[in-house]
Amino acid sequence: MKEIVKKYIVAGLSCLPTKDDKMPATMAWKDVEVNINEFTSFGMAIKCGKASGNLECIDFDNHFGDAKEVISEFMSIEGVKEIFNKYALPVQSTTSGGFHLLYRCSVNEGNKKLARRPKKDEKTGKQKPDILIETRGEGGYFCVDPTPGYKIIKNSITDIKEITPDERGVLLSAARSFNTWIEKEYHTDQDKERPGDLFNSDAVALDEVRHALEIAGWNDLGGGKWRRPGKDKGISATLNKAAPGIFYNFSSSAFPFDNDKGYTAFQVVGLLNYDGDFKRFAADLADRYNLNVKKEAYIGSPKKEEPTPNELEDILHKSFINLDIPVAKPPVIMRIKSKMGLNMGYSRVFTLGNFSAITGKSKSKKTFLTSLLMTAGVKNGYYGKVFEADLPKGRHGVLLFDTEQSGYDAYITAKRIHFMLGYVDDAFGAFELREYSPIERCKIIEYALEKMRNEVSYVVIDGIADLAMAINDEIEASRVVSLLMKWTKKFNIHITLVIHQNKNDNFATGHLGSAILKKAECIISVTKDSADTSRSEVKCDLIRGAGDFDSFSFIVDENGLPIVEDNYMSKIDMDSRI
Repeated sequence: MKEIVKKYIVAGLSCLPTKDDKMPATMAWKDVEVNINEFTSFGMAIKCGKASGNLECIDFDNHFGDAKEVISEFMSIEGVKEIFNKYALPVQSTTSGGFHLLYRCSVNEGNKKLARRPKKDEKTGKQKPDILIETRGEGGYFCVDPTPGYKIIKNSITDIKEITPDERGVLLSAARSFNTWIEKEYHTDQDKERPGDLFNSDAVALDEVRHALEIAGWNDLGGGKWRRPGKDKGISATLNKAAPGIFYNFSSSAFPFDNDKGYTAFQVVGLLNYDGDFKRFAADLADRYNLNVKKEAYIGSPKKEEPTPNELEDILHKSFINLDIPVAKPPVIMRIKSKMGLNMGYSRVFTLGNFSAITGKSKSKKTFLTSLLMTAGVKNGYYGKVFEADLPKGRHGVLLFDTEQSGYDAYITAKRIHFMLGYVDDAFGAFELREYSPIERCKIIEYALEKMRNEVSYVVIDGIADLAMAINDEIEASRVVSLLMKWTKKFNIHITLVIHQNKNDNFATGHLGSAILKKAECIISVTKDSADTSRSEVKCDLIRGAGDFDSFSFIVDENGLPIVEDNYMSKIDMDSRI
């Protein structure tokens, strides 16, 4: 054993003799260097922290008999295997069937519990937390080969490399993703008729949580794992993994979420979509679930009684199509020019009394495309090489309702349009509605349209999903689409909607997305160029009653302005013409 101890010491490791119960054989082991002649007992251990060159150990316990499966899954997580192979990190098996993963890092803390599981207490019959994964850091130690039952199975313990703090963060967050113990205080155990509890039990709640997280900039890594905004590596939280329906955050930089805390669906959506105003969210949910008949109806107006026969007769008469009375074509307010291929000239894309949809993945630059369209609208003419606007005389107003971005980012979007115009124009108005509830947003938009009905003919809502309480609720989808059809007809306007595509396919998100696409006059998709991610391609997916426009592309210049490219034919168009 002494020879092995000498090798460890040369490798910069501080060693301890241990007794057969794995406890240090010397009482003052934290502060005293042990003489090599003392290594005559049962086994040995290695100090962690500064004593061994900032050594840290991730300890995978085997209390549940599946440590091998756990570490195997751990190694498969994005970034973990790459770090393991890059530094040839040592792995040791333990006497209980667990494992130790070893590395050095300039950031080194005390022992930390990373992941726990509920385990039934045989005496009380109640669930209690049991350690699954933890670290051994400053002030800690771990037993090591040649102690009986311990064996180095991967790489060399005498050549432990130093990883970066960021890489350490990847390893620790991956370990934290295995946590399945949430403190009881984080669960809701209350009256099941409370709006929040009804929402938590609703089948659509998790979809709403996912949508709220994605809008807030979180990245869905799959398998219930999520990464916070502003981070490009590692895992920050889990959803529906630590406990059913629970969003468990273990990042210290994930405002508004606290570190190492579980959140219900009600809490997540309330924090992200209502800025923590849970009373306001509960009031909207009470409308959704019809808990209070005295409150305003879900759509924000008093509930209507069933129409009487006379009212139905009036509606029928009003709706009758009289072929003796010609109906004029709806005025075209926006065209897109085709410079190449078969569609020479202009293709009409937007008419009054209709709405259109712009779809695309997150970060595909959908908002930049709307900036081009709105600038063309305010100019009321030819703009950006491909756009031609023709808004009605006296109604040149263009409105933007931004429901997604922060106040600053919404300001930048509005400022961008003024830069593109080259001047400040009162015909353009922008409103930031992120802080309001879906019901309030609908009321605000309708009020603005009513107030400016004689001035405005083109409106953009970025993003439309925030007008719905639940994007996967068919009733909600129908409500929002009905509102859009009502607004476009009542105010004789065109509305362009921005909606996200699903992460794994090109379909618009949720039942709401499907309902919008069924009724939209024009559907335009924005996609990052696969060969050059700085370029976005714009494709016509559908124009009812008109020919498609040719796909085109735009880039964002050094001033942050979208510029339509000259003579660029996208791969979409080239492939279609081969």
